[in-house]
Amino acid sequence: MPAKTYYQYYTNVTYRTCPECLSWHGRIDEDETSFPDRHDGCERRLLPFGTKELRSFREREKEMRAAAEAELDRRALLSRAMAALGSDDESALSLLSQAAAVDLHVAEIEALCAAKRDVLQTDAPLRERLRTLSVRAYSDKFGHPRYERLPEVMRLERERDGIAKINELLR
Repeated sequence: MPAKTYYQYYTNVTYRTCPECLSWHGRIDEDETSFPDRHDGCERRLLPFGTKELRSFREREKEMRAAAEAELDRRALLSRAMAALGSDDESALSLLSQAAAVDLHVAEIEALCAAKRDVLQTDAPLRERLRTLSVRAYSDKFGHPRYERLPEVMRLERERDGIAKINELLR
């Protein structure tokens, strides 16, 4: 009797990955057609494996689901921070700090600066607090295991370039 084949849904967990792909990340099924056939630009693969590997893939599923949930939670915190900035700055900075503890991307700081341009142009102390928080969080992220896999020179260049961009956006 041939071994049973299972499939695990994999997507790259980044700030660009759509919520639907994140909701499937790590899930396991015996029928590969039970997964959505996505054509939205998200990186997506179905990883086939056999019955003997099911236990280890179930453990991996928990980690993958946790990573996807953390990204979705991070986005919600960031969204709430953006909404609060300008009306409740302390809450906004606290929420942003919580989101940045998971991850922070220069593109998100660019979006925040564009959306809150008027507030940031008129409130230099807030802009400086946001810059300090963002630079620290952006630098700290390169110590996370996800980024430690990058070659050291590449990691240092990305960190340096990102910090320079944040400083430019929030000077």
